[in-house]
Amino acid sequence: MIKKTLSISFILLGIMVFLYPSINDRYESYRQQRILEQWQENMQAMDQVAAEEMETVNTAGPADTGAEVDPGNMTDAVSSAAPAASLQTSQPLNTPAAPKPTPMMPKNLEGVLVIKKINLKLPILTDATAENLKVSLASIANTGKPGELGNYAIAGHRNLTYGKNFNRLDEVDIGDVIQVDTGSKQFDYIVEDKEYVLPTDVSVLKGNGKDREITLVTCHPMVNPTQRLIVKGKIVESKG
Repeated sequence: MIKKTLSISFILLGIMVFLYPSINDRYESYRQQRILEQWQENMQAMDQVAAEEMETVNTAGPADTGAEVDPGNMTDAVSSAAPAASLQTSQPLNTPAAPKPTPMMPKNLEGVLVIKKINLKLPILTDATAENLKVSLASIANTGKPGELGNYAIAGHRNLTYGKNFNRLDEVDIGDVIQVDTGSKQFDYIVEDKEYVLPTDVSVLKGNGKDREITLVTCHPMVNPTQRLIVKGKIVESKG
């Protein structure tokens, strides 16, 4: 009886070990998707708040005093209307509260990286720690910021699952577009360079001091990597 129980336990343990990579991969994909969904919900809520605030301001005009205004004396008209308008616009706007963060929406979310060429849309977390890279892409500490002067460097793993994280980054070519959406702005970068370097070559993370750049970093090849795949671009457009 004991031998039979042990045999069943070892079989179940073997099955769990065999299935763990697949289960873990599915869970990470689920977390990425939930972060993106929560991000989209937050952006829609912010747009709704902004629209309601604008509508409130546009519909709140100066109070009707019933007095006729002499067209020849607009200075007096503006002076008399200003206090009434001030009283109305100074009232707090009744706007809905922003959605609260959820366990799937990390506080260190910087934005979303989009590369249409390889059908990539993933959250960017702050600081490329091992834990953050398990979840998604992450910016490398002490590099630049989105849309700013300097080199904004983002790291990501390459997985055996097709299309996972930076799995298809090697398909990106010079001239392709990389987008970074921070929620308030969207920055477009054009790929200008693609190279393979040694893991010890950190010069690729430095900016040239005059451009707003982006650098994507991942391992190469996917199995037993000995190099780093580097994709670099420069900003061409920003959208507010």
